[in-house]
Parts: sequence; structure tokens; C-alpha cells
Amino acid sequence: MIGKQAYQKGRALFKSRYYYYRHVTHRQGETGFRPLGEELRRFVSTSASNEEELNFTEYTAEINSAYWETRPVAVTQRLVEVGASLGSWFATGSMLGESPQERASRLKRILTQLGPAYIKIGQAISSRPDVLSPVFLGELEKLQDRLPPFSTDEALKVIEEEYGKSPDKVFQSLSPEPVAAASLGQVYKGVLYDGSEVAVKVQRPGVAKSISLDVLVLRRLAIQVRAWRKLNTNLPLLIDEWAASLFKELDYRQEAQNGIKFKELYSHLDGVYVPKMYSELTTRRVLVMEWIDGERLSSATAGSRDVLDDIRLVEVGVRCSLEQLLEYGFYHADPHPGNLLRTRDGKLAYLDFGMVGEVDEKIRRGLIRATLHLVNREYQSLADDFITLGMLPEDSDKEKIVPALTGVFAEALAGGVNNLSFGDLSSNLGRTMYEFQFQIPSYYTLLVRSMSVLEGIALRSDPNYKVLASAYPWVARRLLTDTSPELRDTLLALLYKDGKLNFKRMQSLLTQSTRSTGLPQRPKGAPEGSPPPRGDALALLLSPKANFIRDIVINELGKGTDAAWRVSVDSIVMGAYNELYSTMVSSGDPQSLPFLRNLLEFLTQIPKLSDDEDVEQIDGLQALVQTLQKTSAAQQASSSFSDGGETETKEKTETSSRCTLEDQIQSFVSFVEWSIKEAQTLDQEERLQAAKLPFDVAQNASNRIIARAVRWFFTEESTKESQSRSQTTVVRSMPQMRQTTPHASIQKRYMFGSDDFPKSMFRPTHFGI
Repeated sequence: MIGKQAYQKGRALFKSRYYYYRHVTHRQGETGFRPLGEELRRFVSTSASNEEELNFTEYTAEINSAYWETRPVAVTQRLVEVGASLGSWFATGSMLGESPQERASRLKRILTQLGPAYIKIGQAISSRPDVLSPVFLGELEKLQDRLPPFSTDEALKVIEEEYGKSPDKVFQSLSPEPVAAASLGQVYKGVLYDGSEVAVKVQRPGVAKSISLDVLVLRRLAIQVRAWRKLNTNLPLLIDEWAASLFKELDYRQEAQNGIKFKELYSHLDGVYVPKMYSELTTRRVLVMEWIDGERLSSATAGSRDVLDDIRLVEVGVRCSLEQLLEYGFYHADPHPGNLLRTRDGKLAYLDFGMVGEVDEKIRRGLIRATLHLVNREYQSLADDFITLGMLPEDSDKEKIVPALTGVFAEALAGGVNNLSFGDLSSNLGRTMYEFQFQIPSYYTLLVRSMSVLEGIALRSDPNYKVLASAYPWVARRLLTDTSPELRDTLLALLYKDGKLNFKRMQSLLTQSTRSTGLPQRPKGAPEGSPPPRGDALALLLSPKANFIRDIVINELGKGTDAAWRVSVDSIVMGAYNELYSTMVSSGDPQSLPFLRNLLEFLTQIPKLSDDEDVEQIDGLQALVQTLQKTSAAQQASSSFSDGGETETKEKTETSSRCTLEDQIQSFVSFVEWSIKEAQTLDQEERLQAAKLPFDVAQNASNRIIARAVRWFFTEESTKESQSRSQTTVVRSMPQMRQTTPHASIQKRYMFGSDDFPKSMFRPTHFGI
């Protein structure tokens, strides 16, 4: 009878477009408008609470649909309730001209009344200041841990049912009222008989059934929306994945195991704290964990000292999120501010491990490559990454996709990576994803949410904060030390173009890897408080994991050594020529000094040994050495995020290639002195690698010199053979020969008696060293 009455009342509400308003009295002396949907909710709640519990504990769309197909009245009631509640909120705001504060407060109440599923949706957007106004954010934040509790008597009944005995047999004491109420349960502070303070989370009665019904409603709405808007994203599938994770969250035993695993993987990170789980006291509906004293991360007020501490802990959270998503693939999937606490000793504590996810190794590496290609504006490679990540079909038309991606990212990066908003980027990318039928996997949604939440928390303290600027240093260090063939190929592709090393990208990667979120962490198993490994660029290059990038540096140093001696010889020859020429000019009669004239002619016949690429190689190596020195002298002093891999430092330095040989020797001596000083700070393994470096570089350079000599020998033999056939005179052959020498024009003008050519041509700086 109750079900029939509810159905009839539901039909009446549908005919009236889901809502009517009626003047009622809320409290004594207060008047206002109450949506009729609220009355319906109260009317049907009695019959709903008397039904049996769900007959399944793991969610699938088929099982859930089969369960509710036999209960059409309850489904209709819920559709009416949701439509009436949300419809009344939209209509009241426009009809009555409510203030933003009133609308935000009423939306929070409606989501709370609609139940756990809608509370979860509210929590998801409560940390996005780029989506909602501060007024709405302030209200929806209350959904994180300040929800209306259910009665303590009901909670004690659940505890007794789960343990099979009275709660006072398990706990020495329990707080008389819950200290926090969340969407799925509420928390009491308790004390065990051994004196340990614990948090006791008790599940809301009937929450599983409520969620399963709401998921059915949302899934049906998603099917209609997808067909109406012709969306490429499989919205019902996303809801199914979300629902499956929610049902796993309802099993507190699984949450305890998740917390234990999370602690094993990430508690060694600096600034991260993971509470202990009491798995022996945890059941399906009761969770017992270590009590954490702290406050929410987003509670700092502007101008307070806690603002800077929030920023520091956000960077801790960014690093921890990167470790979760890209290093181990096991991540916290519900990182709203209510689950992130600032502890008394200044650490970031993670709570609530009901929702976790996993990312396989292939996807993790694909995400790293995509980040690198984005930062370095490699849009062609980025399109390939989207295919690897499963977001684009393999037969996608990349000729059309790449220009579209270029437009999206070029606009997003117009202000530099330092000003790129993670939320804005994901929003702008949505249009391109729709146009080219991108498929949105579940990990992408959770990745965006995790980073967006952290960025949202930081934006409250620093409006200019961008999470990608904090994430890139970790990615840079990972790329430089990863041993997988895929990432090593990515590193080579980023650093080398046409066989030449891009020193600016190398400098950027090394510099970024020394920022706070890129620094190495204390190894697992190391005692609490033990110092982490050194984080400067030199220590990175000498570390065991950096053998691949170290081989690249050795190869470039060998190439630079080979270039240096040739550039130096050219400089000496040119210097000698300038001195002799000045002597002849000052004598007044060049023809009277045949010896000097012959010596000058000999110098002009010495072939040039170096070229512009050799000069660039020395320039790049000197800049690389300066980067090593700067990051070593002040390991984390650089707080600015370089704008991508190709952006060089603003500070221009005079490189050794434009200085005299004496200056170059002085620079080398300075480098040796710095190396000796740094060697004293290295550990034994790093010293061993540093001691091997000169020998490895010398061997590389000698191999190059030998190979060059062999090539020259065979080339010279071939040249002699061709010259033996020539019967031209010396005078006629000299200009031809000189055209192949660096000083051909100089020698030619001198031989023909011209002594008025410009002196600037003979300055050593013109030819370089």
C-alpha cells in the first residue's frame, strides 16, 4: 500500500515538472519555501528502510540492474526524489533571487539529503576554485567531514553486531559523539586497553543499498546524456568503474589492507605519514586505525604562517602522488582535503584508503613520456603517447590530430609551463578529445582529480601556484635514472637532434632534478631521521642508477676533449700568424724578410683542424659544467621552473671558445679545484665513479683521435694520388690549395703583395679557441 501511494505521488510530481512550492513554517517564527521533493523523501523513507539489505557485496552493472528490476517503485521514487530536489534548487535560485551564500548552503543540504553517492560528487568538486566560486567551495567543503551523523546508539549496535560482543569489551573508552561524519561512515575516538589512541570508523546503516540505487539512477541518466550529446566517452562505463570502487570502499577489511600496503610503499618519503592499521580489530563495517592529531591542509588563512607550510606540504603531496601514479602504480583515489591532514610535527598524513587504484607499468611509462613531450612541445610524439595510453585508436589520423593538439597546447603553454594550470589544460583538452573521439580511461580521470585537488588546495594559499611546475622535477630525475629501454629511447630522442646533443635540454633536466620535488628520498628500510641521499646534479650523474646518462656525458666530454685540442692548435697557429704578420708590417719592407715570408706561407698551408661544431661543443660543455657547479654549490637554491626543456637560463655566460688559451687553461684549473673540493663530499661509491671518469673520457677522446687520424691518412693518400696527375705550377695551384685552408684569403692577398687588408681578420677572437 505504501509503495502504491508513493508511485501515485511520484506521477503527480512528474506531471508538475518535478516541483511545486508551498508556504510552510520551518520553525517557530520562521517561514520559507520547502520543495515538495523533500516531503516525498520523508514519506518514502520508512518503507525503504524496512526492505531487506542487498544480496551482493561486489558491484557489477548486470547484478545491480537485476536486483533493482524487481523493485521498480523504489527506482521511480528515487528518480522523482533526485529530480525534485535538484530541480527545486535551480528553480528557487532564479525565482526568489537567493544570494550565493543561500544557494550554496542549500545545495550542500540537498546533496547531503540525497545521500552518499551525491556527497561523493560534491566532494570531488569541492577543491576546485577554478570551477566554483569561493562561496560554494566553502559550503561543499563541509561534505568532506562535517556531515550530519547518525545516532551513536545505531553505531554501537553495528559495532556489537560486527564483534559479537559489547563495544566495552574491545575498547577501554569511546567518545560519546562522533568526531567526524563522512559519506560512508562516522569516526569515534577510542582508547584500547593497551592505552593506544585509535580512530574507530563505523559504517552508516543501509549505505550499500543507497549507493546501489543511486548508481542505477546515474547510469540511466548517463546513457541518455551520452545518446543526446553523442559523446565519445563511455559515461556508463565510467560510472560502473566508480561504483565498483565505492563498493570496495564499503568493505573496511579491504581498506585496512590498502592502508597497510600504502604505508609499506610510501611512508619512507620525507614529510609523509601513514597511520597504522589494526587489521585484527577491523571487520567489514568497523575500521580501527591509529589516531592522528592534526588539521586539514586547506584550513590555513591568508597571511598566516601556515600558508607557506601548506604550500610545502602540497609539494610533498605532489611528490607522493607522482610516486603513486608513476613509480609504483598503487594510488590513493580519493585525495580530497578531508583526507589530507597537517600533523603536529609538520607532516602530511593520508587518511581513508577505501578508494585506491592501480596503473600498470606500460601506462606509467607512457604518462612520463607524455609529460616530457608536453613540456618540450613535442606534439607529434605526444600524439603517439595518447595511442600508447589507450586514449586514441591506433588507426587515428595523426595528420589531423597533431595540428589540433598543437593548437590546444600552444595556447595553454603561451604563458610558459610555469603558468600552466592543470585544471585548465584538462578542460581545454576536452574539446579536442570530443572532436577526435578520444577514449577516457579511468586512470586519467583519477590522475586529473588527484593533481587538481592538490592544485586547488595550493591555490587557496598561493593564487599563482601550478602543480605541473612541481611535478616536472620528479619526472626529470626519473627520466635521467630510469633503466627501462622505453624511457632511455625517450631520453635520447629528447637530447639528440641530427646527431648533436641539445645541451640546453640537458641543463634543464639536470637543473629541474635538483628542485625539492625532484630530490632523492630516504631509501625504504632506512631508520627514521636518517639523511636522504645528496640531490645535486653531480651526485645524480655519479649515482648507480645514472649509468646511461653518465655514458652520454662521457661521450660528450670525449668529443669535447677531441675538439679542444684541435681548436687550441688552430688558435696557436692563428696567433703565430698574427704576430709574424705584425712584425713584417712594422718592418716597412716585407720583401726584405724572406724567412718570415716563408714561415707565413707555411702557416697558411696548415689545414684548419676545427669547425663551428667543435666550438659549439666546447661552449655546451662549459655551460654544462657551470650547471653542475651551481646545483652543487646551492643544491636547492633554484626555485624557478625553467620554461620547458629548450629554455635556457637568462644569464648569458662568456664561453671558453671565445677566450684566449690562457683563459681556457685558467678555467680548467678552476674546474679541477672545484672537482677536488666536491670529491671530499662524495661517498665511497660516488668517489669510485668520479675516479673512473677521467680515464673513461681519455679513452673516448683517444678513440676519436685515432679514428680521425685513420680517416685523414686514407684521405691524404687519395689526395696525393690525384695531385700527382696534376701538372699545374705552384703559383697556379696555391690559390686552389688555399681555398681549402682556413687562411686562404689571407695567404692569397699576401702572396700578391697586398698589405692593406683589414687587421681585424687576424684577431684570435675571430677564429676562436
